[in-house]
Amino acid sequence: MHELIEALRGVVPAGVDMSVGTVLIVNCIIGAAALVSSLTGFGYALVATPLMVLLFPPQTVVPVIMVSWLPLAALLVRESRERMQWRRIGRWGGGAIVGIPLGVYGLAATAPGLMRAVIGAATLLAALTLGLKPTRPLRHESLVAPLAGLVSGIMGGATGMSGPPVILFGLNQGWEHRALRANLIGYFAVKQVLVLIFLQGFGILNLGTLTLGVAALPGMLLGYNAGIALKDHVPYRHFRVLAFCLVGAAGLAALVRH
Repeated sequence: MHELIEALRGVVPAGVDMSVGTVLIVNCIIGAAALVSSLTGFGYALVATPLMVLLFPPQTVVPVIMVSWLPLAALLVRESRERMQWRRIGRWGGGAIVGIPLGVYGLAATAPGLMRAVIGAATLLAALTLGLKPTRPLRHESLVAPLAGLVSGIMGGATGMSGPPVILFGLNQGWEHRALRANLIGYFAVKQVLVLIFLQGFGILNLGTLTLGVAALPGMLLGYNAGIALKDHVPYRHFRVLAFCLVGAAGLAALVRH
């Protein structure tokens, strides 16, 4: 562990705390996010991002979240691929392709303090909206789905948190929750790769953020295994309440930190 910390100190952005304690905290945060995501198919960035911005600038946090998510995405896609509905995933993805570069540009051009406030506010809004239970499915689902993807792409590029628009869309349409989980996993896997491409283009994804993301993988793997072990034993309605409370608390912490 000490050798890893020394290697990280040589490549992470100046002024970023890379003590053993900080790396352990990062692994705990990523582990909690992976646990949430493995259980529900969403929530990884919603949990991790507002907590990580308490330690690092948003321009460091967002690519670290993206990098650490990729191995988890591969594991979750393998586990849930049979339930994925690629036509629905593709409609979200079509809108996200347009939104992602807009969001990444905002991340690159915005001061860290202001972006922390945006992340905190976005997380609290997400927590409130996830608590809603819309009951009026849209008739023309195929026309509105790309709009949800567009908003999701903008949020994902700017803050790493792209879930609320597509989650609410799926809930509103009354999709069976196992199919919704699988569709979210497939969509996020595709979207995160696109976000990383644009982050690299703007110079936000670099050797430092890539290495820090890799350092968080032990926590991610522990969280993933715990989530998979629990997902068939925890009632979804109970976990929804837990996730709502955790996300809300994380967003409030990020907003206060601003």
